[in-house]
Amino acid sequence: MSEMELSSLLQEVKQIALSSFAIIEGRKNEVTFFEKKDLSIVSEADIETEKYIRDSLQALTPDIPVYGEELGCDIADDCQLYWLIDPIDGTTWYKLGMPVYGSLIALIQNGEPILGSIGLPAINTLVYAGKDLGCFIHSGRNNGRQLLSKPVQTAPMCVEQATITASGMHGTSTWIENGDTPWSLISVLERAKLFKFSADCIQHVSVLNGVSDAAIDTIMKPWDSAAIIICAREAGLTVMDLNGNQRGILKSGNLLTAKSEHLAKSLVKLLTP
Repeated sequence: MSEMELSSLLQEVKQIALSSFAIIEGRKNEVTFFEKKDLSIVSEADIETEKYIRDSLQALTPDIPVYGEELGCDIADDCQLYWLIDPIDGTTWYKLGMPVYGSLIALIQNGEPILGSIGLPAINTLVYAGKDLGCFIHSGRNNGRQLLSKPVQTAPMCVEQATITASGMHGTSTWIENGDTPWSLISVLERAKLFKFSADCIQHVSVLNGVSDAAIDTIMKPWDSAAIIICAREAGLTVMDLNGNQRGILKSGNLLTAKSEHLAKSLVKLLTP
């Protein structure tokens, strides 16, 4: 896909993502919630939002298959180009009425995200990016578009100087839940200058915006990670899985974004059981 084609597609996805906000916000006070087999929560709004985004993407690119968390994500092994959706990232926060949930859209080519959007409907904010095109933020508060600049580090930042967030204790030595590795999140909590638990994708947007220094997710699905990976890379952040890999991490099952590679590697070392 050429840079011009990707740029045009990015603008279309921006509009689809922004339009989906009306469904998510319009339904939040009257929606019914259900438990899935894995005991996670899904709502009617998740399904309606995914259907809207799916239909919009299929109309935009009829030859590119669309997959999503709620309506089918059985991706063929030989599928080289496809869309991936998480209609509401953080449905539990949505149920609780906490305005920290998101909505994620990504385009995957040869196993790597090349386009993505991170929507924060409750605060009318959208972060979106395309490979080699940069990362942008659209906020309804100022009706504008701003290119997210790459972070400038004058000296390597250590964990003891950093503000760090994590999406929870699941998949850690404290509470393994359905994780595979007991990541030592407690080691980060003990050493960070400031440590806070945060909601899902919004914690990575905080790193993109420069208000925190690193964000950790110990359990992730591909639809959770894809849009974050491309937006963070285009904003100049370091993006890794918790084993320290920076490429081929879509299916790693975890994710870390940081303002610098030095900080990211320091966190990986602390997290390793």
